[in-house]
Amino acid sequence: MPPKTIQIIGSLNIDLITRTPRHPSPGETLTATSFTYGPGGKGANQAVACARLSRSKNNNQQQQASPSTSSSSSSTPTINIQMIGAVGNDFFGHRLLSSLKANGVDTTRVRQMEDDGPKTGTAVVIVEEDSGENRILITPGANASVVSPPSLGIPPSSSSSLTSSSLPDLIILQLEIPLATVVSIIATARDKGIDVLLNPAPAVSDLPRDVYQGLKHLIMNETEAGLLVGALGSETEEVEERGNLMNKQDICDRFHTLGVTNVIITLGAKGVYYSSRDEAEGGCGHVPAAKVETVVDTTAAGDAFVGAYAVAVVGHGAGVPEAVRWANRAGARTVEKEGAMGAIPWGDEVGGVGG
Repeated sequence: MPPKTIQIIGSLNIDLITRTPRHPSPGETLTATSFTYGPGGKGANQAVACARLSRSKNNNQQQQASPSTSSSSSSTPTINIQMIGAVGNDFFGHRLLSSLKANGVDTTRVRQMEDDGPKTGTAVVIVEEDSGENRILITPGANASVVSPPSLGIPPSSSSSLTSSSLPDLIILQLEIPLATVVSIIATARDKGIDVLLNPAPAVSDLPRDVYQGLKHLIMNETEAGLLVGALGSETEEVEERGNLMNKQDICDRFHTLGVTNVIITLGAKGVYYSSRDEAEGGCGHVPAAKVETVVDTTAAGDAFVGAYAVAVVGHGAGVPEAVRWANRAGARTVEKEGAMGAIPWGDEVGGVGG
């Protein structure tokens, strides 16, 4: 049986990371503790999360060292991970592509802009050392040029030569590329019967309602859930309140009514709430936060969660509760390390999906 395919369509950024004892107040200048830079962007991070969590670190190293032997069962991943997006023809763009490849991500569908075109997107990240909490400023750059589903490798609806074997098993989307592109991709995927996982981050208040129709997986944090459900015109203040577990099912039900099958709300230190409209996939429930030794950096925790959840569902056939528990552990391992992409664990560092 050929490997399954997860296609991540989204942003590729270079993260410019400053660590500081605390976040500066308006008009205040602080001396930072350190500065680093490295590959990131929610799309790229989630692609690397899918790649790392679908294989062991040793097997990936074997495959990178000896590509000609990648057909052996010991080094062949169970899932092909394809990244679709755009980078500038600059130092940052080349750095991103090489990092993705080194982590086992297929980058053949990543568009590299012309010399005089948009530059690679950047994210300025300020990390507070004591808490690990971060604040992020994004400059889209080449990400804003991701505009057309056909150019992203998704055949147009009228394609008569399309076969089911050429379609991905899952498409993962975020909101760091143009919203119109995301909406168009979801509509195309729905027409083709492709499952979509939407991570609506950063959240927007003008997300069209038809995005939710037929959506398989919706993964968001508390802030994003509050903004999105508020934009739907909640009838009661209770539904819009955040931080109360009793209201999480009300929020999930709003999205189920609009057509979402599986709704997952990450709650930080309070764990995760999940709800599936399909009882066979696990019903609803709350999963406590996984144990964390020391919180160092929360930047990539959400992206690691999304990647782990996708791998559990596509690669292991896990139901929602099992996928959420494994993703929870992956997120916990991520926050124990500094950085974004480099902090994401490998599959053998998280343990088995059913464990």
